[in-house]
Amino acid sequence: MANPHRGSVALQAGDRAYTLAFSVNAICELEAELDKPVTEIIASIQDARQLRLSSVRALVWAGLRDHHSALTVQEAGAIITDAGIQIAVEKVGEAFKLAFPEAKAKTNPRKAAAGG
Repeated sequence: MANPHRGSVALQAGDRAYTLAFSVNAICELEAELDKPVTEIIASIQDARQLRLSSVRALVWAGLRDHHSALTVQEAGAIITDAGIQIAVEKVGEAFKLAFPEAKAKTNPRKAAAGG
């Protein structure tokens, strides 16, 4: 079951529900599959002109690995077809945001030492 507090997102594909999450292991699987560092992968998914369907399929596959380890890359493609590519891409984006949360500003910054 998807738990956004633990970095996971639900992906509904037909009558089946899947859980996407980008743990360290999932990201390592993704880097190996695409032969790119995660920073390049993130840059490519943020630019629609650079986005390839094979990358979307790899992203979904890697995101499913923690909760659905037996799925193949080809099965991930079928899940995308069933879910719809737009929804799959949105869910991958949500899961990536949960994997890389923005740092929160400190509410009580330390005061500078008084000059003497």
